Amino acid sequence: MAERVSLKTPGRTRPYFASYYRWLVANHVLALDLHGERMLDVGCDDASFLYQSAARLRVGVDLAPRARSVGGPEIIQADARQLPIGDGRFSCILAFDVLEHIEQDRKVMHELLRVLAPGGTLWFSTPARAARLWPSFVQPYANHVFGHVRNGYTVEQLHRLLPDTSWQMELFFWDEPFLRAAFVPLHVLDRIAPALADVGTRWCFAADQPRRQGERGHIFGRVTRRECSSD
Repeated sequence: MAERVSLKTPGRTRPYFASYYRWLVANHVLALDLHGERMLDVGCDDASFLYQSAARLRVGVDLAPRARSVGGPEIIQADARQLPIGDGRFSCILAFDVLEHIEQDRKVMHELLRVLAPGGTLWFSTPARAARLWPSFVQPYANHVFGHVRNGYTVEQLHRLLPDTSWQMELFFWDEPFLRAAFVPLHVLDRIAPALADVGTRWCFAADQPRRQGERGHIFGRVTRRECSSD
């Protein structure tokens, strides 16, 4: 089982269990480097990822952020479709579980890449198109509750979000069968017994690791600019 890690942030003792699970995947599986020079988290919510980073510049963007710029990362309330940030400013950009919430997803991708520095990396996650968390008759209501405007993506749909062929995208499927099975109980525990939700989240992550292959969970993506050939 993954070790117990504190993700405490000012004003909130712990992140939402699903954010904690994403952090476990990013830290233990993707080996995400959170210690670059300049890090931006779009859709940062409580900024739990940023508080784990030792980057010199840490900025979070969210339409309704729960974190505040008090002795930590700079938090900006803004729309991901029109980031109030100069071109090429950040060497590492995170956008976990963002694209499925916004109709103009291609515009969001273009904005993320606009503010990405040369040689930088964009990391994102989104549900796979074949993701199965709810019965089909419940899905429209669940989308409304969680603010989803689409039921995930196919590989082809994600690649079409790139502005041109100068960018390359690597995708990683993460099936998360135990998280999907335990999502509703964990969502309830997150509100009434958060310590138990944390234990359950770590257990789900540990159980999901050997069962990562499959297309009914999430897709994690990495976008970088292609290296120009010297020929």
